[in-house]
Amino acid sequence: MSDKLGKYSVTEQNDGKLLVQHESINDREIEPAHGDYVTVNGVWYIDALPTCAIVELIDGSLAKFFINPFRKLVEKDFTAYKSYHPKKCKGQPLPEYLYRFYGLEKNNESATEVIHVRVTSSEKKKAENYAKNEGKSVSELIRGYLRGL
Repeated sequence: MSDKLGKYSVTEQNDGKLLVQHESINDREIEPAHGDYVTVNGVWYIDALPTCAIVELIDGSLAKFFINPFRKLVEKDFTAYKSYHPKKCKGQPLPEYLYRFYGLEKNNESATEVIHVRVTSSEKKKAENYAKNEGKSVSELIRGYLRGL
């Protein structure tokens, strides 16, 4: 696989290391980050930010970080991202094997539990309109509220 900008060849090795190759540098092996990993909902590349990746944190907020160099990310590496969700921008997901080289792990908890709630038609319409104004689905709106509890 090549990197996002097509400059380097990035290959996962059998020993768990990452081999980075380019004609202008010596081959480099990178070890996964050590210590506790940050759990995230996902990481994407988008064309509008060629040197960054967008991360959805566990609380649903979005942030960006510079993809080079590979390193264990800490809180100061994340900066605010105030635009559309990468899924809406045709973002390309970061391959999951690269997460550990940034000190990240993917949240594999799926939203499969269903809560049935009875509401009036006017309450439902209000929720739908509010969600639409926020650029979310009603499910995303409710999940965001529940995460804030």
